Amino acid sequence: MKDNELTFEKSVSRLEEIVKQLDDTGTGLDSALECYEEGVRLLKHCNNILDTAQRRIEILRSVDENGSPVIEAADENQFKTAGF
Repeated sequence: MKDNELTFEKSVSRLEEIVKQLDDTGTGLDSALECYEEGVRLLKHCNNILDTAQRRIEILRSVDENGSPVIEAADENQFKTAGF
């Protein structure tokens, strides 16, 4: 499955599996490097999903009297307190 077909939740789940595998002292160097590379790729994918969600939140914050979205920047502190 390609990264762009993975949901955020499935990506995070796979990242958790990778961390467990890397914590296993029996993992060989080649396998560990492959896992690390996959993890970096998945992390970038998750960040892209979160960036897109943040942009959507900025757009959907409010609507003016004509029904047009009023763009208001999202407060980054909201994301930090939510664990993002």
